[in-house]
Amino acid sequence: MTDFIKNNNFSDYFVDDLLDEKTKVIFVLESPHTQEVKNGYPVAGKSGKDMSKILFEDENLKKESFGKLIYEKQISGFGILNVSNIPLQKSAYNIGENEIFRDFELIRQNPSLRKKECSLNNIIRVFQTDFKNRLELHRDKKIVLCGAFVQKVFKDTFPHTKFKDIIEVPHPSFNNWSKQKYADKIKKLLEFIK
Repeated sequence: MTDFIKNNNFSDYFVDDLLDEKTKVIFVLESPHTQEVKNGYPVAGKSGKDMSKILFEDENLKKESFGKLIYEKQISGFGILNVSNIPLQKSAYNIGENEIFRDFELIRQNPSLRKKECSLNNIIRVFQTDFKNRLELHRDKKIVLCGAFVQKVFKDTFPHTKFKDIIEVPHPSFNNWSKQKYADKIKKLLEFIK
């Protein structure tokens, strides 16, 4: 992954995961975006604030993004790991056109390997290998898979690997966690992270 990032001039857009020795529950999300690149930690924007509103009862915690709370060590026991440590959306980049952005968008739409897309499959394999190497170390943790993209990548990357506990929830964007149609899933999430 390091070579891929270097070769494509993406080093300034790399956002590392937030994990430490106290992490018990890992939230897995897709990739950083503009606010995450700017702040230097994952889930720094609106989705992060939406997460905090649901996850915490303390009014002070509800006001901050989930990523900021972990980054500044205001909370412990939680971690964040992105499938990709660089943005998969062109709008997060300020480097002009790059052919690879088309591939990123195709991967976001469908992260599975293709029969006839060698260049796309090469990128998918780089992301899968990197993701596998980072998450595999945490099989003893509770894993929260946020969104369809993450859930698909996880299933493709770990078809047989056993993890302690896994739960699938919608991605927190667009205030999804507050929507009535996801109320049961979020209720299970709150029980899961206790």
